[in-house]
Amino acid sequence: MAYDLVIKNGTVIDPAQKLHAKRDIGVVGGRIAAVESHIPDRDSRDVIEAEGLLVTPGLVDLHVHVWWGVAHLAIEADPHTLARGATTVVDAGSAGANTFPGFHRYVIERTHARTLAFLHISGMGQLDRDIGELEDIRWARVDPAVETARAFGDWIVGIKVRLSEAIVGANDVVALERAIEAAGHIRKPVMIHIGATKHPLEEIFGKLRPGDIVTHSFTARPPGIITDTGKVLPAAIEARKRGVIFDVGHGAGSFGFRIADQALAQGFGPSTISSDVHVYNVRGPVFDLVTTLSKFLHLGISLEEVIAMATERPARAVGRLGEVGTLKPGASADIAVLRMAEGPVTFTDAQGETRQGARRLLPVVTVRQGRRHPPLH
Repeated sequence: MAYDLVIKNGTVIDPAQKLHAKRDIGVVGGRIAAVESHIPDRDSRDVIEAEGLLVTPGLVDLHVHVWWGVAHLAIEADPHTLARGATTVVDAGSAGANTFPGFHRYVIERTHARTLAFLHISGMGQLDRDIGELEDIRWARVDPAVETARAFGDWIVGIKVRLSEAIVGANDVVALERAIEAAGHIRKPVMIHIGATKHPLEEIFGKLRPGDIVTHSFTARPPGIITDTGKVLPAAIEARKRGVIFDVGHGAGSFGFRIADQALAQGFGPSTISSDVHVYNVRGPVFDLVTTLSKFLHLGISLEEVIAMATERPARAVGRLGEVGTLKPGASADIAVLRMAEGPVTFTDAQGETRQGARRLLPVVTVRQGRRHPPLH
């Protein structure tokens, strides 16, 4: 069989197939055609030699901000995501019903990375750093959100709401209720942003449904999932039992090593790992998704689990597993070729605490629908 691309001799890690072994991958027409112990490459148009490298499904970053030029915190997608191993990114509420058509035309249709979105329940989305988008609760309108989500249903994967008091004032519960109402109409999940909420998390978590997503799960800004006694909040444990997804969403102020240490020690690790990369953290401490994954490797989560948390699980969370998040034949040929770099590295959390690590993941080449994209370091 003639292939457009063959990736040779790499260590393939595909949690969706429970595969961790040396394999070759063949690509035809922008899709995975074969994953075999040996694929002849004599008829292939292109070959990537991956000896000594890791080959994974293209990474899925469940929380980014890429409504560049409109949302105050947004960055350009491709240089900071696709060039760093993430082939699918999910914008977490940069656009609302008032601005999503522009986001679709000027970002989604023009980026090489597959760009999906949680639609903000606030019609304005995230326009301004100093004025919270839900301080005036009139921005949280269910009908326009539902109409927009249906009109752009191929790209909108759920509804987003930020619940910090500085953003929503005392409106966190009513904003959440409206987000859930809108999400119910479109039968998709809600993603909530926690950290410094007005109302207790017991009340907020109690409203969440199976499949809903808590991002910034390991924030050090109280109230958080770790109580004053150092225990995981019982309401978080109950929410997880109901099927609520706990996502990292590192961000500029929403991830603490100390919180993660305490949670992991009690068996409460993340469901998914996302970067929340944006203009205020892209030069550090976040940088990109692979750096965020490397922090969790340092915290003791296995390589297979870390890759699952950035491929299979986020793809499943947004209803796209099979098309993305796996290297199964027939899936989109979205592939990350990574190197495990050994040597000292300093990791920094959102509070400025540092940890000294001994290894990190680095992108070598990213393949999106069969096309190579070189790394940007």
